[in-house]
Amino acid sequence: MWFRRDLRLHDNTALAALCTRARQDNAFVSAVFFLTPEQWQAHDTSPAQVNHIGRTLPILAEDLQSQLNIRLSVYVCAQFDDCIEAINELCTIQNISLVMANHEYEGNEIARDEELSAQLTKKDIEFIRWHDQCILPPKTITTNDGDSMYKVFTPFYKKWRHTLEVGNMELHEAKAVSANNPSAMSYQSMTLDNAISAHTVDTIEKLSKQVSSDYIDSTKNAKTNTVTAHLDYKAQLTKACEDYPAGEKAACQRLAQFIADDICNYDVSRDVPSLNATSQLSAYLTIGALSPRRCYLQAAKAQNKLHGNDSDNDDINRWISELAWRDFYRHVLVDKPALIRHQAYKDEIDKKINWSYDQDDIATWCTGKTGVPLVDAAMRCLNATGFMHNRLRMVTAMFLTKDLLIDWRWGERYFMQQLIDGDFASNNGGWQWSASTGTDSAPYFRIMNPFSQASSHDPKAIFIKTWLPELKDIPASILHSEDKLRKALKKGGQFARINYPAPMVEHKAARQLAIAEFKKE
Repeated sequence: MWFRRDLRLHDNTALAALCTRARQDNAFVSAVFFLTPEQWQAHDTSPAQVNHIGRTLPILAEDLQSQLNIRLSVYVCAQFDDCIEAINELCTIQNISLVMANHEYEGNEIARDEELSAQLTKKDIEFIRWHDQCILPPKTITTNDGDSMYKVFTPFYKKWRHTLEVGNMELHEAKAVSANNPSAMSYQSMTLDNAISAHTVDTIEKLSKQVSSDYIDSTKNAKTNTVTAHLDYKAQLTKACEDYPAGEKAACQRLAQFIADDICNYDVSRDVPSLNATSQLSAYLTIGALSPRRCYLQAAKAQNKLHGNDSDNDDINRWISELAWRDFYRHVLVDKPALIRHQAYKDEIDKKINWSYDQDDIATWCTGKTGVPLVDAAMRCLNATGFMHNRLRMVTAMFLTKDLLIDWRWGERYFMQQLIDGDFASNNGGWQWSASTGTDSAPYFRIMNPFSQASSHDPKAIFIKTWLPELKDIPASILHSEDKLRKALKKGGQFARINYPAPMVEHKAARQLAIAEFKKE
């Protein structure tokens, strides 16, 4: 079993299939995971996410050993090419006849798997991959008049729900049965050429901690010419560890708690960042400590328990739609792989915009010093915790791409570098939605006003004042009005003493400039 972004035992499609096959063939099962720091660096994976993976691996190793009697070996291979070489070497050393894994949909990952498949085929070794990242696999939801992918979410979602609820597709969790491995594993700790390895829970934990620590140092060194030099990654990781305890058990407990306590208020409370009423499951879904299928099934179960077949709950439906968005963006990526190479979905729109590449402006945005309270609070929260509320992701992204006209790719990259739940498909989809260059994107004239957004979703400025304590004495009514805030902060103003900048742009004027850019031929 080759674990990738599927760090769990339960409802793991490839693991369940492999264990079943092993019982049928009376074969032993081993498992492997590769820590790939240089590849992660190239993909802008955040230190918080690398740390989360590292904290999850020893728990996965212990669960595999205690529940399925499978030993997990962890190797450090700098890049994907090294993983190919390591798999080949493992197959030779352990006399492996079959490798299973779950599909990954990004470009480098696909190229890696295709190259490995070609090499293993020459050796008569099977390499079987399963669709596991989506509730419904890519290419299963297509337009009614052909095989093309939906370009907007709403019709995709309607067919997605119809397929799950009344279609012929039976959805259930994949269960891994105990393989035939002897109680005392016969596999030796394999040392591979040019690969540091760990084979016990203790050594996996030690290796993961070392790789995570080294990754922070390499991230800081690699980005000395960018705006990330201000970040305190160690403090960010401390907060991420508190907010996201590692492992499948913790993920499942959080899912159960969300469905029991918060899902029935989700439609309204999800947009209030100070409430923490969202599921907080995205970090677990990103590394696969929890399956999206289990999330859907648990939500559907709650729906049925509450209403049976009589009616629907708008709150539960809203959360299910968020799971569908996650599927949608993966389906889009498979349909248009050029997205992974920084191409806009609506390339013709993207190319006509005179995007700005002002280093000072992007640094001001990244550090939360724009003078726009909701934007700054959101960015400081991201920098301190490795997480940002979804409503705030839209507000901050639209401010960068519409108020400042900064190329969305810069913001997309910065989010990936910080987010513990950084996921290419969802992150790219969200940024292009905000920039009006993507599928199902917001119309170019629909530009969020960050002050009215604050008034609607943080009416008492609780979130703003949490992350901008220097503004604690300014009434929310002033913080939610650009004109009043400018007047209060200027020399001689009521709060001129406060060390906080005036808004760096005037929103109304910036909005008109952005609209003019998008309207031009």
